[in-house]
Amino acid sequence: MRAIEQNLVVHDLQKATETLGDRIKKFGELLKTDIPPSSTTTKPKCISLQRLAQPRSSVAPEIFIEDNEQVDNDNDDDDNDDMSTATNDQQVVSTSSFSVYPCSKCYKDLQQCDLTLPSCSRCSGSDFECVYLKTEPKANHVSQVLNTMNKVMDQWQESIDKMAKDFAQKTRDFGQRVDQSFKKKPSLQPFAWKITTTHKGLSVESNVNSYNDLSKLVDQFKRTMHITPPDDNTDKHLDLDDSSSIHTSSGFSFGVWNSLSHPTSALPDNYPVDISPELTDSLIELYCRTPCCSSIRLPIIDTVEFLQRYHDPDPEKRPSIVLIYAVCAMAARNAFQVHVWSKRPAHDTPHYNMGKALSMAYCLKGRELLSDCFDMPTLDHCQAAFLLSYCNQQNGYHSVIHIYEWISFTMAQELGLYDEGRELNPKESMIVWCLYYFNTWYRVLQGNSNTASTAQLHPTRPLPLPPQKPQILDFMEIDATGPPQDMIEYYIYTEWYCMIQLQVLRHDCMSRLLESQAAGKQDTTLSKDLLAMQDSLQNFYDRLPIEWKNPDLESIALDQMASFAPEAFCLQFGLEEDEETKPEYHVDIHEFARFCVLNVHVFYNINKILLYQAFFPSDNVPTSQFSLQCLYTCIDAAYAITQTLDIMVKHHDECNIPLLGFLFANMIYIKLLSYNVDQYQEFASRCLVQSLNISKMSKAYLYDFEQTKNLVAAMEQDVLNACGPTVKSEDMYPFPPTLPDFIQF
Repeated sequence: MRAIEQNLVVHDLQKATETLGDRIKKFGELLKTDIPPSSTTTKPKCISLQRLAQPRSSVAPEIFIEDNEQVDNDNDDDDNDDMSTATNDQQVVSTSSFSVYPCSKCYKDLQQCDLTLPSCSRCSGSDFECVYLKTEPKANHVSQVLNTMNKVMDQWQESIDKMAKDFAQKTRDFGQRVDQSFKKKPSLQPFAWKITTTHKGLSVESNVNSYNDLSKLVDQFKRTMHITPPDDNTDKHLDLDDSSSIHTSSGFSFGVWNSLSHPTSALPDNYPVDISPELTDSLIELYCRTPCCSSIRLPIIDTVEFLQRYHDPDPEKRPSIVLIYAVCAMAARNAFQVHVWSKRPAHDTPHYNMGKALSMAYCLKGRELLSDCFDMPTLDHCQAAFLLSYCNQQNGYHSVIHIYEWISFTMAQELGLYDEGRELNPKESMIVWCLYYFNTWYRVLQGNSNTASTAQLHPTRPLPLPPQKPQILDFMEIDATGPPQDMIEYYIYTEWYCMIQLQVLRHDCMSRLLESQAAGKQDTTLSKDLLAMQDSLQNFYDRLPIEWKNPDLESIALDQMASFAPEAFCLQFGLEEDEETKPEYHVDIHEFARFCVLNVHVFYNINKILLYQAFFPSDNVPTSQFSLQCLYTCIDAAYAITQTLDIMVKHHDECNIPLLGFLFANMIYIKLLSYNVDQYQEFASRCLVQSLNISKMSKAYLYDFEQTKNLVAAMEQDVLNACGPTVKSEDMYPFPPTLPDFIQF
């Protein structure tokens, strides 16, 4: 058996030796054929293997083969190859530092020899005399030599390849220099021209070589060109200038959600407030009697039906407990704080945020109940989860609102409210559209609106059209007894119908602008898409009832200033001396209707700003007619937002102020500050400061609804960065810059 193994080893070594011999033979032939002999010497000038493998360091493995018994070095070719240009960062193997036979000491001791010349490492370490002699080869020695010499051949091949590559590169470089030295000037092209029509006008290409050629070209223009008046109906090419201003990297951004969504304190596990049946009854009654703080904020509860169910003696017909607690949480945060607690005498701390404490207590109770029924989808549970999401947002705990929103959305899915072909009643339709509305707002306030991410939340059925306005014959009777419920519902539903339609248009605009930012300059259809969206917004405005179009803000402000006191549209009636008499709340339908119209007006102008701000520059006054029209459209929209919010805060004492409108209006004002025109800069700086003053006067800021104080702090920092030291507030706003005569809105 051992003899068979030895025969196999000998066979393998023999085969490896033959293979190595073939490689050496082919490599030698390659060197002789690729490098011709020099004509100036008698000796063929070939690349020697000694110079090719010239050692670069003491650690380079090197091989030397000698026919004699005593091993010595032969470096005859070293002096003949001083012209080598081969350079290699890798160490190249030489033939002067290794033997193909083991030293006599290692051979005698049957030890492994590393074959290094002049002395192997074993002899050097033991101070033995190291002598290399030709001996009978052993299998392990032959195998080691073959492996080492194969490595030598590999490195030699790499070295010669690099030499050839360097030589070819130098040849190409030399050829290019020669070509440039003898390069001739091109001959003159024959006189010719080409006239083409582009979206910017006529484009002329010609090669005029003399005055005669220029004369011919001018004559050709006279004969062939006929200039006609421009057609107003033709499409104009519109250069987008500042679509990046809608992104968070702009100088003044409305992408503030991330800075607002981090609460200053963690959500507590419990709240030291006792919840009694009497308190719950009072809050339910308050919620249903104050639409200014309930339905106008989130119109998913039919207050008339809910109150009837709440007082139904049959427990099976009553609303679920989790929905009752969610309604109480919202009533405590808004209606109780604004219409009850704030009316207390000064020594009873009316400005203390008692409503938030009550709201948090009910939110925590609602969370416990929802954890037991979140997997039992009903419309009551779906509404409760949505209300808890909204209440936590108002209380400043943004980390949980998406959880409640997801629970509400999941329940709506399981109830079939997103099924294709499913007919929804008004209550079901409103809840799915409100889910879409608020979820889209979160992304807009992040400066990021991704169309794909809203595919699930987008309802499958359109929101039903608002009802016709009820006909009222005796307005004096309305003032005395309060408006009919159908009148209140008309204004609430119509307002939210408009708000949702504007949100759909706003989402389309935001998605398109952000898509264009990703595409960069290659997006050639953005201007047409934005113009189409402008037409859609105008169609929306044209379909509005007359009452909802373009309110006369100056007349409203003058009327309210003449009354010397803010007019709230939710009035409280009751005998103060009779503590047992419950107060009654009546809605001033005139003020309520005016608020709904003004609220829609604010969000309509937000859409105008988004659609028009991309067509004029940020650093210089536009010069084209279209860009100027877009600029003044945005100025008019921003100023309308500022005026409207001023009226709602100073003169109406509103419960629900859309202060987010300032973020969009201030985006335009911050652009005007970069224009080197005093009229623009003065107008913009005064409006920016006024936005802070108005915000700090609002109830939302006073009671920190929806973390308004954080929002105003972020706005204030941006205003100070833009305007420098704060200027004094003024009672009257400056008028917008005068429009040029040719600008027509």
